[in-house]
Amino acid sequence: MKTSLYKYALILFSLYFVGCSKEKFAEYNTDPDAVTKLPVDYLLSRAIIATNDNDFDAYYDNYSYISRWSRVFLQRTGNTFTVTDNAANANNRYGRFFQDVGPLLEDIKQTIDKMPEDERARNLYKRTIATVLRVQQAWYVTDVNGSIPYDEAFQARYGGTLQPKYNTQDELYKIFETELKEAATILNTTQAVEQFNYGTADLYFGGDAKKWAKTANSLRLVIALRLSKRDPERVKTIVRDVLSHPAGLMENASDSWMLSARTEFTSGGNWNITGNGRLFVGEHGVVNYMWNNTDPRLRFFFRPNQWSEENFQKAKEQGVINETAKFDTRRYYGQFSNPELPNNPIKTRFLNPYQIKDGDNLVTLDTVSRIQDRLFQPENNAGRGTGIIPILTYAELCFARAELAQRGWSNENAEELYYKGVDASLKFYDNLAKTAQVYDYVPLTDSEITNFKLRSDIVFKSTTGLEQIILQAYLNYFRNFNEAWALVKRTGMPNKNTKLIFEDWINEGQTLEIPRRFVINYALEGDLNFDNRNSAIDDMRKDPDFGDPSSIQGRVWWDKK
Repeated sequence: MKTSLYKYALILFSLYFVGCSKEKFAEYNTDPDAVTKLPVDYLLSRAIIATNDNDFDAYYDNYSYISRWSRVFLQRTGNTFTVTDNAANANNRYGRFFQDVGPLLEDIKQTIDKMPEDERARNLYKRTIATVLRVQQAWYVTDVNGSIPYDEAFQARYGGTLQPKYNTQDELYKIFETELKEAATILNTTQAVEQFNYGTADLYFGGDAKKWAKTANSLRLVIALRLSKRDPERVKTIVRDVLSHPAGLMENASDSWMLSARTEFTSGGNWNITGNGRLFVGEHGVVNYMWNNTDPRLRFFFRPNQWSEENFQKAKEQGVINETAKFDTRRYYGQFSNPELPNNPIKTRFLNPYQIKDGDNLVTLDTVSRIQDRLFQPENNAGRGTGIIPILTYAELCFARAELAQRGWSNENAEELYYKGVDASLKFYDNLAKTAQVYDYVPLTDSEITNFKLRSDIVFKSTTGLEQIILQAYLNYFRNFNEAWALVKRTGMPNKNTKLIFEDWINEGQTLEIPRRFVINYALEGDLNFDNRNSAIDDMRKDPDFGDPSSIQGRVWWDKK
């Protein structure tokens, strides 16, 4: 059990019942429909916790697979030839949504809908906020699964079907747009009756309806970008509507959609990012690009390697290295992610670090830079910092808007939004590094921001603007694996021809293709929704890009070639 957030939800639940009469408590214990009468504040808190407290999603989906496929980081020893073949135990988001998150959010809707008319009217904001969260989570699930139940999902206990139909991604994206636009309108409109407020039960925005309105409108734009290859005209239509919507968009970092994961929320177990024999380091192309451009985020993402001047001198004295060797002041290097290992002395050195004696102990001197693990698990190595789980940040929105403008799909200023995104990203990671208490934290300075934006690869140019926007958006997703992966799939960048170089992955002369989704299994006999699930898969297979359902190289609908 994760201490702080779970405690909060349980305390909230307990306080509700302390205030209830004995008769009311008895009703909850005897009424077969009692669960539909749980306080919606408690239901929202539990849903928010369930969306983020998925340690199997962390261990398998993110640490084991997506982080390597997107090259956010990789194992110290690099990749094996099976890096693109395996995704065992992945896709934990699917079960979490349909078993935990979705039912809770549906309970909020049903609970409010069954209230007396005057009370129902005062809970409109609460009902709408739950809809925004449900759309975001359904989008996260369909992103790597394609068709999923949505319209008819979670209805069985309320008189609906145990065999919900599957909505195609084409349908889902239209539904998401409709529901988010309506949500933004409702939450931005002063209602005829005073609205009840989630308050602290809303672990994201404290029940602030205006922030939720801007979030819903911003999410419309980010979701629409997934369709940039599949249906650019639809994207343009949505963008025009989003930019003219009275709810507006996120205006600064304080509007970002994030969860403050207090101490011990991600402690131990599958959250352990450096346990179970794993040691994650930076990727060669990523670290080189950041180093060459004096990117301040480099020290927030990665730790200096272990070749300190002190260790360097000890290595000389102990005869581990040649006494004529010169100290390398650069202490940030990334591991090569290409599983093929030709005769490259640098790669060999990265794989075979030196060792020195420190008293009776052996110290391994890795040349590659380890990740700042506390960005992902603040409790690591007895840390006591606070983590931040980003859902949709202001920096992300700026880069999305900059991309749309650079593609000519909006009338906004791409250069201005690009620089706003850079500023916001640098400051976001500075704040995250500080609150997570990363090792040897050094605060970001204004001069660093200025100097970074003056680097030749960073200064915005109309001829290379799209690549520059995508590369900065990619780096900004260091703490958001799924979006980094989606960006690479959607845009094809970074690649071997961009300034941030992604070298090809080679196996016996063949280029390895990155995975693009998880395995999609046919239903087994006895599955209550056997026919609908299998029909949905058969329908997706009509698209030649979908491939075999068991192949993680196949593509879902939005991921068009």
